Amino acid sequence: MSTEAPAPDPHGFDPKNIESYFAMARIHGEVADTSQRIADLEDLARVAWRIMTPEQRTLFLAEPEILAIADSFGDFADGQNADF
Repeated sequence: MSTEAPAPDPHGFDPKNIESYFAMARIHGEVADTSQRIADLEDLARVAWRIMTPEQRTLFLAEPEILAIADSFGDFADGQNADF
């Protein structure tokens, strides 16, 4: 019995759908290790940030999901007595 992750279906890949890239990152993490999945997702975010206009970055940072991440980090930093 093989323990390798299934290869992505090239016929199901949609280059215009972000979910396809998330699936590739997931599979890459299954084949390599979890840290590779995280690295792939971070790369996707960095590329998106790099090509955003200042206005798009402002809108991105105001999204509820992003605000929730920032808020939870603030709670963590407060609990750790971190100076951020």
